[in-house]
Amino acid sequence: MTTALLLDEMYPPALADALCGKGHDVVAVAASPELVGADDSTVLDAATTAQRCVVTENIRDFAMLARQTRHAGVLFVHPRRWPRSRNGVPRLVSALDQAIHQDTIPAADDTAWLT
Repeated sequence: MTTALLLDEMYPPALADALCGKGHDVVAVAASPELVGADDSTVLDAATTAQRCVVTENIRDFAMLARQTRHAGVLFVHPRRWPRSRNGVPRLVSALDQAIHQDTIPAADDTAWLT
């Protein structure tokens, strides 16, 4: 299973920084000039090339893409359960940290929900 993550554009770079501070290999689309504003297919391709699992709230688009092409994994996040609010981001950091430690990050060509 992969533990390298690519946070979709809706997530702030501070989320990636917090996870990196915990020793994880995490990059945010919002901090990657070549990916900011890119379409979902380009983001998934970049993640696949870098062997990173995409973390996203964009279920509709990434679920469709994940069925159509090979990828390094897609982790879906429900925005109501894991809000990107000021109070929600620390909970999201903790949940992603736990998912990495418990090896529940989806493997290549697999998808999962953050629990």
